[in-house]
Amino acid sequence: MITNLPVYLLPNAVGTHLYTRISSAGSDSRFDTIRDSPPKFAVAFFAQATWVSICLLPVLALNSIPAARLAATVLPRSVSVTDALGLLLFAGGLTLEVVADRQKTAWMQEKREGKHNEDFLSRGLWGRSRHPNYFGETMLWSGIAVLAGGVLTRSVGVVGMLGFQQGAAVGWRGRLLGLVLAGASPAFVATLLLFGSGVPLSESKYDKRFGDREDYQRWKRETPVFWPKLG
Repeated sequence: MITNLPVYLLPNAVGTHLYTRISSAGSDSRFDTIRDSPPKFAVAFFAQATWVSICLLPVLALNSIPAARLAATVLPRSVSVTDALGLLLFAGGLTLEVVADRQKTAWMQEKREGKHNEDFLSRGLWGRSRHPNYFGETMLWSGIAVLAGGVLTRSVGVVGMLGFQQGAAVGWRGRLLGLVLAGASPAFVATLLLFGSGVPLSESKYDKRFGDREDYQRWKRETPVFWPKLG
């Protein structure tokens, strides 16, 4: 239940942000070139479905364990280190992503209203990381992975997932499987955002538009691309 709750919260937060942004802007520019092309739209659709499936691997693996076995061996114990760490990572990541998205939305609205003439956002969280929303996204999925991994790498997790009889020997291969299933989600998200459709596309777009400006180059020099600076 605790691991499922973040998965319910996240789509609501992201969906609300996207609905607000698209309603304000009138469209989503990311779909301008694929909206009228069924093949391109199908590729985007199945790519998103793959993304969701891989992200949900830790939760799906955890939910595959019989409820009775979880109730008998996991629920009676007190909150573990992985429980606390996972919840903190998820809460921190979700907060970062939501705040960063709201700052960006407010900045865009103020620009439309003529309250500033800035061409790129370099204040708030965006003054500490050039992509704080992506950092928050990776952080929250890491939290879900830690939460699930605390169970999946234990005997009860491996036994439950693989359908072994209670008391069956669980070796390092079984625990490694649990670790891989838990870690696949944040590893996939981080790889995609850092080297795929996230940071590279955004950086390339802004470099083409503002790459010859000193204020933009200064922002890039002083602001980390991903990990937020603390000072």
